[in-house]
Amino acid sequence: MNRDQFEQFFSEQVTEGTDQLINSIKLILYKIDNQIFEELNFENEEIYLEPILFAALNSNLNVDVNSVIWGYKEKEKIKQIILRTDENGRIYMPNIGYFQISEPYIEVQLSFDSKYLIHKENELIDFKFEEIFKIHDHFELVTNPIYVIEEQFFDEFENDVPVEISEIVKNHTADIILAFDSIKKYAPNWYEIMKKVTRKIVIFNDQSEKRNSFATQSVHGCAFFNAFQENYNEVFFIEDIAHQCGHIIFNAYLANKPNIFRIDKNTDIYLKGERNIYNEPRALYVMIHAMYTYESIFTCFNGCLMSKTFFGDKKHELYGRLAFTLMKFERDFELLSITDADGRNQYITDEGIELINQFKESYKLCIVNWGENLNTLNLENQPYNFSYSKFLEINPIHEYEIK
Repeated sequence: MNRDQFEQFFSEQVTEGTDQLINSIKLILYKIDNQIFEELNFENEEIYLEPILFAALNSNLNVDVNSVIWGYKEKEKIKQIILRTDENGRIYMPNIGYFQISEPYIEVQLSFDSKYLIHKENELIDFKFEEIFKIHDHFELVTNPIYVIEEQFFDEFENDVPVEISEIVKNHTADIILAFDSIKKYAPNWYEIMKKVTRKIVIFNDQSEKRNSFATQSVHGCAFFNAFQENYNEVFFIEDIAHQCGHIIFNAYLANKPNIFRIDKNTDIYLKGERNIYNEPRALYVMIHAMYTYESIFTCFNGCLMSKTFFGDKKHELYGRLAFTLMKFERDFELLSITDADGRNQYITDEGIELINQFKESYKLCIVNWGENLNTLNLENQPYNFSYSKFLEINPIHEYEIK
């Protein structure tokens, strides 16, 4: 199929996969409480795509699911609900906002009667309320820690990793808005697919780098960005939105169960004799996911560079990050293209081959458009996470990047 046909096909697969997820969530909620749809609008898809609902259903914290979806219920049918403040004396209600109370770890009664009221032991108590902040009236930017997603911050040994959210998000709100603006304007087709499946954005700070930026099925629809480097700007966020929201998109695509794996998707694979930081053993499932995130980054970066609105250090950084991603794509594409004695791909089906070949078309487009400027770049000193400061040490800005 040609590129336009592929994009249409892929978008339809993502939509169908999302429908599968919605139906699964509806069934789970019904099993929890067979009266629940008397208080919920059964047709409101926003309820079943709420990332905190996914987090609650996958949590080890015994979360009351009713408390998570209370903000989506028809208020006239609800008298009050019992909630518990977190360690900061805060309660977060999806689709409503944050209630700040002075006391941590206490039970309160939240009711609604033209305004929100909070009682403790039948006495009204004072609280501060913070509304939800949305980018483009759609993507919720999490502005404070939410206890039910705190268990997602762990290292490779599954030890808890402490992160900071409230201050780092203040530092980067303008940057991430600019990033979403750029993607919407310069990669509109990808933006619309991403918008279908992405609901929440979390910016966090882990200076230890034990928890990289990520997206997870356990909190489907939420992208997590570790903004630990001081010089991060909208260029970093353009890449990380493409990367992490790319994972969310691909999770929805896979929910429709496409026939792309020839072997067990959890099989670890690598190029024999060439194991290094970019080619460590990874599950086939992880590799295919990575390929789509590269495709997403290519699409967003190519659109931004074609717009000719980035200059100086930002244009230079776009080139550096694009070159870094192209290098990773080349190695992973080589790995996924290994054939057996009969000439068949060892890992993926014909449908899977068509998929990664389409991703390679985006790779080729970036080579054609920007290869002349990228060929001279040196990436030898790059760590696992791209560092623009290190890139700048051995890649001075040229005149063509300033203009």
